[in-house]
Amino acid sequence: MNRLVTMFSAAVAAVMLSGSAWAAGDAVVTPAQIEAAKTPADHETIAKAYDAEAAAADAKATAHESMARTYQAGGSPKGSHATMAGHCEKLVKQYRAVAEENRQLAAAHRQMAKDCCEKK
Repeated sequence: MNRLVTMFSAAVAAVMLSGSAWAAGDAVVTPAQIEAAKTPADHETIAKAYDAEAAAADAKATAHESMARTYQAGGSPKGSHATMAGHCEKLVKQYRAVAEENRQLAAAHRQMAKDCCEKK
């Protein structure tokens, strides 16, 4: 019974951590998509994809914040707690920066959506 609970917990955790990637679906922005963007709707689609990428990065940062707290509390029986906590804290900063970059890209494409119609 305990093994089943452990396996179920691991499966739930995996789904939760990957949920933001599933939510984004095929929302990865491609060079071809950017090149083909000619309408406000095209740019909004790209902006939404960047929004999804920002949300995924924020989710990863939040997960690593939690892991850092666990390591700081001595929650791991192996390795250096301080080293692992530092690793997680570094990743939090990187994921937050990625999220911010994606929010800026989304905003830029929303501005492009406005600009493309005003010029025509």
